[in-house]
Amino acid sequence: MTAAARTICCYLIAALLGLAPLRIGFAGEVQGSAPQSTTAQRILLLAPSAPVVIAVNIQVDEADFCATTTDYIERLFTSLDRNEDQFIDQTEMENVPAFGIRLFDQGSPADRLKLLDVAPRDQKLSIGEFATYIHRAQGSAFRIAGAPTRTSQVIELFRKLDYNGDGSVSDAEFEASSRALTQFDRDEDEVLNLAELRPFNANQTQTVVGGGQGETETPFRQLDNDRSIRQAVDELLKKYVEHANPKQDALALACFSSTSSEASLIQDFDKDADGYLNREEMSVWLHHPASDLQLEMALPRQKAFRPTLKFVSKQTPRVTEVESPSRSRLQLRLDSLQLEFRVKSSRHMLADNVRFYQTRFRVVDSDKNGYLSPNEFMQLNIPGADYQKADKDQDEMLHKEELTEYLIQKTSSVQNQVVMTVSNDGKSLFEILDADLDRRLSPRELKNSLKRVREYDKNRDQSLDPAELRGHFKLTFELGKPQLFQFDPRMDSMAMNQNSTIPRTISGPRWFQRMDRNRDGDISEREFLFDAATFKRLDQNQDHLISADEAEAFSPKSD
Repeated sequence: MTAAARTICCYLIAALLGLAPLRIGFAGEVQGSAPQSTTAQRILLLAPSAPVVIAVNIQVDEADFCATTTDYIERLFTSLDRNEDQFIDQTEMENVPAFGIRLFDQGSPADRLKLLDVAPRDQKLSIGEFATYIHRAQGSAFRIAGAPTRTSQVIELFRKLDYNGDGSVSDAEFEASSRALTQFDRDEDEVLNLAELRPFNANQTQTVVGGGQGETETPFRQLDNDRSIRQAVDELLKKYVEHANPKQDALALACFSSTSSEASLIQDFDKDADGYLNREEMSVWLHHPASDLQLEMALPRQKAFRPTLKFVSKQTPRVTEVESPSRSRLQLRLDSLQLEFRVKSSRHMLADNVRFYQTRFRVVDSDKNGYLSPNEFMQLNIPGADYQKADKDQDEMLHKEELTEYLIQKTSSVQNQVVMTVSNDGKSLFEILDADLDRRLSPRELKNSLKRVREYDKNRDQSLDPAELRGHFKLTFELGKPQLFQFDPRMDSMAMNQNSTIPRTISGPRWFQRMDRNRDGDISEREFLFDAATFKRLDQNQDHLISADEAEAFSPKSD
């Protein structure tokens, strides 16, 4: 490992552990010994019955995954250090990327240098100070992201049907679903579409990791610094309220163990021996947790090999049915959850990203002079692109070589992280009730809601809570993707608002088809054009809807 790499590692570890910046000597050398980092990334799973700690040993190009970030920082620093004096001075600060952080994207180079030049303040940026900045801007070498959700997954029917606000929908509340949802039928066609059930945020998405609008709400939390552990403690106290001590912020030891062997391990953290872990004790446990499940994986970045995933061990009987369908997939059951782990190679994406924009270069170079003007550069539509930073010699002539170097730098900044993307393949309540898959809820579907959800009531308590629907998670590990290859969840929201064509009813007699104005396959009392007595005679099962079969029975030869 080079001296620069050692410096970077020390700074990153200090930042992860929440330590003060280390003292830096001349040329960026660290004074004093460096703490040792662990190769395992620990992940906390807020499982239904008790928390689970997953340890994942990750290698990228046959080296520890943290080296990916170290290598990127070292290469980026070298490219910015034009005079090769092992420092970034005020002139070179002009090209230091801001990574979308407004604080670092404003003011003169001198102002930005002053913000980053902290140890020591010598009017220049060492590689150690630069590493601290990169960590603050981009986070750790590992990140958990929620996959974009289907629009029908984020319809909050639970909240709309949960009259008493107890967090679940009872049988009685399902039976009253038609009355509860009538207020959302804005066009009064007696069917509820996606836009009506989600009217105010249909065009809005957030990219907040951990479950913003448009993202899968994930029960997985990474444990890699003091801040993430404090957040995890808060989540534990909210999740497992049945184990909480009402007099203090603490959880009973039973919350963390289901066997005697697990109990003996967790008891070591109960320093006051009161049978509970308080906030401080939970924090100590999360800093040094015993792993319930351990995995190993290898991802390619520059080297050519197929990604691999391997089950190493488990220390809890809650993990069952472990299977490995291929070298890159692993599936298992944990309590009531089905977990599917996958590793994917994104090695090709850097080259594909560069080739795509090189092709676009030829297209937008309208005068075919071999370079791009600022106006032509805008037509490339590179997310977050800055012409001044791409045009290295500042001659307002961006050549293909300059564009290529700029693209490699931008793509490398994304691929220095290992990203675990969580997708939830479980059905939403809306999707369960939508029996004919037309993305609408008809009166008959609401009447049959109790029958449809019965199989999902796993604990047979005659009520349904959200946890009973979130049963299958896919966890995909790969290097970060350039924005060109990222799916934009807003496209799904846009599609939701387009007037999709609902096919006309084709069953039943002709008069039935014409009366079925909302095309849901039934005729309601409002749609029926004759008198109430005739409607009642046709409605043989007295469910206040006339089906195609009932209409056929009334006039089998009528057209």
